[in-house]
Amino acid sequence: MVENNLNQDAFGRDSKQPGQHSGAIYRQITAIFSELGRREQDVAREILRQYPISALCTVATLAERANVSTATVLRLVQRLNLNGYGAFQETVKADVSNLLETPLERLSAQSVAAEPDDTLLSELLNNTAHQLQKCGDPVMDADFRNAIALLAQPKHNIYCAGGHRSRHIAALLTEYLGLLRPNVQFVDGPPESWARHLLEMNAQTVLIVTDIRRYQPSLQRFGVLAAEQGAHVIAISDLWADKRSFGAELLFRMPSASPSPIDSHCGQLLLAEALVGGLAKEIGPSLHDRLEKGEALSCKQSSMCDPQSKDNSEK
Repeated sequence: MVENNLNQDAFGRDSKQPGQHSGAIYRQITAIFSELGRREQDVAREILRQYPISALCTVATLAERANVSTATVLRLVQRLNLNGYGAFQETVKADVSNLLETPLERLSAQSVAAEPDDTLLSELLNNTAHQLQKCGDPVMDADFRNAIALLAQPKHNIYCAGGHRSRHIAALLTEYLGLLRPNVQFVDGPPESWARHLLEMNAQTVLIVTDIRRYQPSLQRFGVLAAEQGAHVIAISDLWADKRSFGAELLFRMPSASPSPIDSHCGQLLLAEALVGGLAKEIGPSLHDRLEKGEALSCKQSSMCDPQSKDNSEK
């Protein structure tokens, strides 16, 4: 749990945070991401995952990591108006050079570092706000729209499952998504019993998994097996997650670094709330009747379960 602090630089920032210093390639890819084909987007996500480190590899390695052909990688390079993979690598190296020579940015970061009088609460709030402001981009926006489209499909059955440290987020998602639409289930109990859920999964299933380092192997296997059954797997994790480890079709990498000894779940929770809000917006006016009926049933249940209310009604 203390790994985040070990990975922070002298200014308390996460030294391994992807996209902290964007470069030419990073900006170009995010600008055209929505125009790319699905397989090209897979390559783009892999490049942006820990840019520029993720792009300092051979074309074959990049293709393997993105689970695409080398031809797909080269098509993306062409979309960036670069003459071959060699030119792509040279541009990446230039971005690396710029990243290593940013004294002004370092000085600015040092000036906004936590003051001696700051409380841990103030430091945590500032740290979280800074991380969340930097994590949004066109890639995440496109994936978010795709996730909402999957959740809004009436024929889809939704399952939510969480790792040891993120189980509460999966439970919260189940509760709120279940208010908005039918057929939402929480994958509970010991992992050994999860196989029964896999029996029901197919192309009309959406599985949302939430987890952060150290990842729960049984949850990752569950996601991979669900994907093999045809399910659409949406993973909400941290900045180091690999979509293949969860069998994920969509992966949201949310920041988790914290000045405290434990990882922060604020990013995961925010994304979960955004999914709920996005689904409500997608459903539209028809949601009003469902929520109204739910409120009425809740009131009736409370009256039935509360003896004092029953006595008052009889009087």
